Amino acid sequence: MSNQHKSWFKFLFSKTFFKQLLTISVFAGVSLMGVLFYLKLYTNHDNTIELPDYTGLYIEDVDSLLKEQSLRYVVIDSIFNKEKEPGSIVDQDPKPGIHVKENRRIYLTIIAKKRQLISMPYLIDLTHRSAIAKLKGLGLVVGDLSYVPNLAKNAVLKQKVAGKEVKSGEYLPVGTKVDLVLGNGLSELQVELPFLEGLTFEDAELVLQLSSLNIGLSVFDASVTDSSKAVVYRQRPAAREGRLIKLGRPVDIFLKQPPEQILEQ
Repeated sequence: MSNQHKSWFKFLFSKTFFKQLLTISVFAGVSLMGVLFYLKLYTNHDNTIELPDYTGLYIEDVDSLLKEQSLRYVVIDSIFNKEKEPGSIVDQDPKPGIHVKENRRIYLTIIAKKRQLISMPYLIDLTHRSAIAKLKGLGLVVGDLSYVPNLAKNAVLKQKVAGKEVKSGEYLPVGTKVDLVLGNGLSELQVELPFLEGLTFEDAELVLQLSSLNIGLSVFDASVTDSSKAVVYRQRPAAREGRLIKLGRPVDIFLKQPPEQILEQ
């Protein structure tokens, strides 16, 4: 072994080497602790907030709550829903139960305080099916279908709101009910009465409209807790194979809670 190698091994086992190694280790440890401490302060890692459920609350109330929690919010959408209170929150992101850091933005969707206005479309000469699809697509509600003598069978002759004709281009609030006057083809035309049992109110109404019929009385059983999920268990007139009914005639429906939901309760 050369003198150079002997000197190197001698240095590795010397007190000087161990002192230098200890110094480097202490410096590295202190540096690492400093970096971790800085990151902890910078990211505020331990100071998180579990988000509560803001849905159903009003935006004015949530504004003060979020400020108390050192959080911010952004309203990203405002929608219309006649069944919910204007100004109430219907969705949030992040969702309830998520842990977030201070100063985090919470994105909220609320119910509009003013109904959106829709330009009334031109429905004249469209078939009743096309007119129904167009109205629903715009957020307008299909009202009564009435029939008058005219060669154009099932074609729209007039469009009305609250008994008055409405022109295309007029602005109507979302959810406005539009009645349609249709041609009967110069005949006492009859259609087959559809079977509605098991359908929800919304589906039964659509089936009747597409069959050139109107929905009459809608009676909900005492068991119903959510009208949107209730189903038809009886209709008047009763449907049977081949039974015909005049165009535009109303059909009464009776609804109850679905059996499986009653069992769950």
